[in-house]
Amino acid sequence: AATIGEENPLEQFMTKCREILVGFGSLEIKNYHLSTLEDLNTKMQKTEKLLMLKNALGDYNHLRNSLLPSALKVLTENQHHEYPQKIFEIGRTFTKNPKTDTGIQETEHLSLTIAHETADYTEIRQLLDSFLSTLNIPVQIKETTHPSFIPGRVASIILNNQPIGIIGEFHPQVLTNWNLFMPTIAFEIDVEKLFEYVKKR
Repeated sequence: AATIGEENPLEQFMTKCREILVGFGSLEIKNYHLSTLEDLNTKMQKTEKLLMLKNALGDYNHLRNSLLPSALKVLTENQHHEYPQKIFEIGRTFTKNPKTDTGIQETEHLSLTIAHETADYTEIRQLLDSFLSTLNIPVQIKETTHPSFIPGRVASIILNNQPIGIIGEFHPQVLTNWNLFMPTIAFEIDVEKLFEYVKKR
């Protein structure tokens, strides 16, 4: 049967997201799916259960469940460059899901991370609002707690009464754990949930 190939609609949507974030003056980064337990949990002040590879060699033996540790690692390795530093990533995350054939749920996430002397929650909130406004996606921002962020400067991103992401200002201890010396802000969001909303609309 003769068929005509075309780009996956989700890929088209993620390309549009990239264009918006580049318009914010941010640079795209790409990181490996594998990370260390220290980077994913210890440095982020978290104690989440992670997916570990069997018979893995070396410390990079856990599948990442968030993009933010990778972003902080990139910032740590690029402190010799001038500030402000704005980086974003659209990449795959992994969580346990017994309902799938493999027992693993693979989900595309998007993160935007910014570091400079005066970075604060207001700035990252304004960028999130601009990003979602461009996509015409209405969300609710609800104050929450998260071990990686400063209390009172972190919130959950809600779409259709479901949490789809996190936004906030990183806790000073997290920055110390990563040997970072600039205030750092970020948001991470489930791109597939955004796409589902746009597709239904």
